[in-house]
Amino acid sequence: MLDNLFTTKYIAFLDIEFQTLLKKKYQEPHILELGLIIFEKSNNTPVLIEHVNFPLLIDSNIRILTTKYSTTTEKTEILMKKLEDLFYINIYDFDSIKLKKNIIKFIPNKQIKDLLNEVIETNNYTLISSQPEEKIKKMQKTIDSVYFNLFKEQISGIHRDAFDKIMELYQKDDLVQKRNVDPKIYFEKLQNYFKNITIVHKEGMDLLALNNDLKKYNVRFTKKIMYFDIAKYNNIFKEKYGTAKLYESYIYLKNEYILRNPKLKEFDEKLYEALEKYMPTIKPHNPLSDCYFTVLVFLVMNTIK
Repeated sequence: MLDNLFTTKYIAFLDIEFQTLLKKKYQEPHILELGLIIFEKSNNTPVLIEHVNFPLLIDSNIRILTTKYSTTTEKTEILMKKLEDLFYINIYDFDSIKLKKNIIKFIPNKQIKDLLNEVIETNNYTLISSQPEEKIKKMQKTIDSVYFNLFKEQISGIHRDAFDKIMELYQKDDLVQKRNVDPKIYFEKLQNYFKNITIVHKEGMDLLALNNDLKKYNVRFTKKIMYFDIAKYNNIFKEKYGTAKLYESYIYLKNEYILRNPKLKEFDEKLYEALEKYMPTIKPHNPLSDCYFTVLVFLVMNTIK
């Protein structure tokens, strides 16, 4: 079904979960987990299915890993979540705000930081509780993004201990250990496919991380690669469904088109069957799951024109 949608020998669906380093003036994404599904022209069965891990750049000023963007065993996930709670500020809980005083400075909003600090200094929670509920919800959503500002060299004390333990748990996880690859050798393996390929992805961060690691491991893909960004459909999804998130887009398209079209339904079922041993459960931000969603978004949006 994909044949008429690309002109190269191969088409690859790529998704990356990042490890992010803090440099002096910017944040630099690198590959942590990479998902890849490659089809060859005239073949509806993938010729390559991958979910691999690159080495954790733990010696750099790296951002904390979270369970939302990591794929591990259930045991590791539970242990990591308990440690994540040490960084979580619940705006509805006065004690949570007081106990996480050292985390407030990482919230990416000065007004919210000032408000929480004032609540602690004055011991007056009504400064928050008197706010409209909708505003409190929006503040909580902003506070929840604090994880994106937590880098190794910026935190200390019990939070640094928790940070180190999270990274250790992730590195030693059984699934992560099985997926570990040598990046240089792995890139060399992909060379044969990337000589004549179209890469389908969503937005630019995946490509930025890929290029950062090609440079880091001194590998160059010598042929020109074609790209297709399914983010071009974001406005359509937002207008029709209220969100352009990848998983939600997949669900809407599955219910509205895939399950109602016998050819799309058969393609979906066979693809999922091929992926099942690599992807026991569908989970957003599992890079192989996200590749699967990307295949179907790309296919449906180019089929229903």
